[in-house]
Amino acid sequence: MLALIPFILFILLILIFHKWDNCWRSSALSAAIAWGTLLIIITEILSLFKSLTFNWVLGIWGLVGSGLCCVYLFSSIKKPESIARDRITRPSIISLALLLSIGLIFVLTGLIAIVSPANTWDSMTYHMSRVVHWIQNQGLAHYPTSILRQLHQNPWAEIAILHFQILSNGDRFANLIQWLSMIGASMGVSLIARQLGANLRGQIFSTVVSATIPMGILQASSTQNDYVVSFWLICFVYFASLMLNDRIKWTHLVRVGASLGLAILTKATAYIYAFPFLLWFILTRIKHLSWKSWKPIVIIAIVAVTINLGHYMRNFDLYGSPFGPGKEAAGFEYVNELFSIPALASNIIRNFALHIGTPIGLVNTIMERGIYLLHTLLSIDTNDLRTTWKEVDFHVGLLSNHEDFAGNPFHFLLIILTVVLCLASKRLRKQRNITIYLAANTAAFLLFSLILKWQPWHSRLHLPLFILWSPFVAVVLSNIWNQKIINSTAIILILSALPWTIFNFSRPLFFSINKEKLKSGIIVSSSQNIWNTERIDQYFNNRPKLKNHYVEAAKFIKKAGCSDIGLYLGIDEWEYPLLVLLKKYCGKRARIEHVTVNNVSAAKSGKESFESFSPCVIISLQPKQSDKIIVGKEVFIQKWSSGPVNLFNRTLTE
Repeated sequence: MLALIPFILFILLILIFHKWDNCWRSSALSAAIAWGTLLIIITEILSLFKSLTFNWVLGIWGLVGSGLCCVYLFSSIKKPESIARDRITRPSIISLALLLSIGLIFVLTGLIAIVSPANTWDSMTYHMSRVVHWIQNQGLAHYPTSILRQLHQNPWAEIAILHFQILSNGDRFANLIQWLSMIGASMGVSLIARQLGANLRGQIFSTVVSATIPMGILQASSTQNDYVVSFWLICFVYFASLMLNDRIKWTHLVRVGASLGLAILTKATAYIYAFPFLLWFILTRIKHLSWKSWKPIVIIAIVAVTINLGHYMRNFDLYGSPFGPGKEAAGFEYVNELFSIPALASNIIRNFALHIGTPIGLVNTIMERGIYLLHTLLSIDTNDLRTTWKEVDFHVGLLSNHEDFAGNPFHFLLIILTVVLCLASKRLRKQRNITIYLAANTAAFLLFSLILKWQPWHSRLHLPLFILWSPFVAVVLSNIWNQKIINSTAIILILSALPWTIFNFSRPLFFSINKEKLKSGIIVSSSQNIWNTERIDQYFNNRPKLKNHYVEAAKFIKKAGCSDIGLYLGIDEWEYPLLVLLKKYCGKRARIEHVTVNNVSAAKSGKESFESFSPCVIISLQPKQSDKIIVGKEVFIQKWSSGPVNLFNRTLTE
């Protein structure tokens, strides 16, 4: 129950902000920004003194809670006119039904989030693994690891998980960070729709569009971070839009800067997606303020950079750059190596194609051949290594229910349709905010396609774009279609969202999915689900064959009575379920560190806290090359093996 304390403080922040704010939704966004910033301040201070422990975390949150109670009780009420008041009107029956349907989606995804453990690939390699190492090290300082993404990848979502994991002594609440972001983004989308001119029905429709995105539904119950960055971007765009026509207020500037900083601290794609909107804000302020426009821009930049300062400094200390290692050191090449019109067109076409998959293989094959033909006309290889993630080929996949591959076909068609309708409507083209919002979203997608190599799992990185497009879709359709068509479209979206809500590949609510066909769409194979499957088993839903090897390894180490355990891993291994099992079988005091690290983070092995680490056993997931491992002056001989897992015991000193 102690893990609920941060939630309670968030509610208290909402009440505080509503004293100065006429709008409950805006108050919730402001409270989230304040809460997210407080989280970073608390974490960075405790990390500095290596005090990220249960007692300190609980004590600090308690102290902050006491302060917030005083602020709430003794603060005066002053309602600004700059934020529109939420008008309490009686919704129509259909509007109420739509809201209840959205609520049902939230409830079902929330149940999945709380019942099922984290089990997506990236969560198993670095999202959740880094949390365990932070808890063990009692700080965020970089440590020696074979998986460098645990260090340099932007950490806000995992820092939030860290606090709940410390307070609850487990990962039961880990998935809720994404789920809460889904709810917050839905509120933010409706506010942006209001800024673009939507009435109450249009705002509700924008929420329907946002809440029914398949990729969003699948991710909302996971520990990935695309919904979290989507939420912070929505906050950034909304509060920036409030200042386009109003006079500048420092409170608005702080919220814009903080939401931008939190978005960047969550995921690097925020740099790309936020840039066109930031440029919109800058150009607008230059027009209104002339030479004085530099002041609000500087304030926003200072706030955003300050929030990221701790992470930047840790990266700079290790890599010599605030943004992490170069592609050679990281082992992953994200950025395009070819910048040309054909290369950009190729990435645009292939990114589009991630959202056009159907359940019919023949249809997909025809579309795929057409795309290969287009590339021939563009005189560029469809799988050019300069614009394509290594070791993957382009295909138009079947409709998927996996959070790494799912497309958003209905929403993609709605976006294309509304863009065409907006450009064709003289009345909409004259509405400056709508056309500029269209331009900003389009520019964000073009930048994404220009900068990043195409990947078959890019559809999950597109989630912030689909969230940002939702208010535009709602506003355009509300201006052109009659209410009956809008309501029918909303009902179709809600009904179409149910399969992704119920048949989540990694976390099935009622039925399990054929694990042998990752991209094969929604295929029910048995009655296995999150309710009747052991929690340990669910960690391995995406790699079920790995489970027995990990469990047997943990049991073997328990029998050996070893508590200092070394890990010899590759750059993309499933570390987190191994850590969970080792803590379960070997005790919570078991110390687990990476050994024989041969990348830039090996420099951290020389620190006193790691230099003194002397494992009694080493778990290797590396392809077997030798029957012994040498760590410093100690030699470890292989004693046990099962599948990809090899155990080496310490035997002698060289």
